[in-house]
Amino acid sequence: MLQMLTPLQSELLLAGIVGVNLLILLALISMWVKISRTRKLMNKLFSGTSKDNLEGQLRSLLAQMEEWKKQQNDQQFLINRLSQRVGAQCGNLSITRYNAFGDLGSDLSFSMALLDDDQNGVVLTSIYGREESRFYAKPVQAGKSLYHLSEEEHAVVKKASVSANPSRQL
Repeated sequence: MLQMLTPLQSELLLAGIVGVNLLILLALISMWVKISRTRKLMNKLFSGTSKDNLEGQLRSLLAQMEEWKKQQNDQQFLINRLSQRVGAQCGNLSITRYNAFGDLGSDLSFSMALLDDDQNGVVLTSIYGREESRFYAKPVQAGKSLYHLSEEEHAVVKKASVSANPSRQL
């Protein structure tokens, strides 16, 4: 059968076989490099461990993971408690300055609302006059007060309530 091939065909066949062998050689080299890297990683992973020791280390890691889960649950409980406490703080503030006596003075009077997230807190008002100044504190529960609130006091309560919960409109 080899006698039936022409010299040109035999050269092409030989070149094809050499090309295929080169591709196989490149694939082998690539596989050898990958195996070598994997072997290094495995040696690094199992260094200093024996068959028995590896199982013990895995059990130790699982026990540590359980301990971390317990700590995470404890921390989540503390975060929830702190969130409740922060919501109960009077952190929503609104203040407005105004002239309490029309043309007789300047904007030295003010009303300030300090409310928590449930709209509970206090409204502080200072009325400044040339002869005397007065300071009032009025408790607020659920955005309302048992005491009469002036327009300015209503405005600061409303503004502080909206800053506590922008979707809420009084």
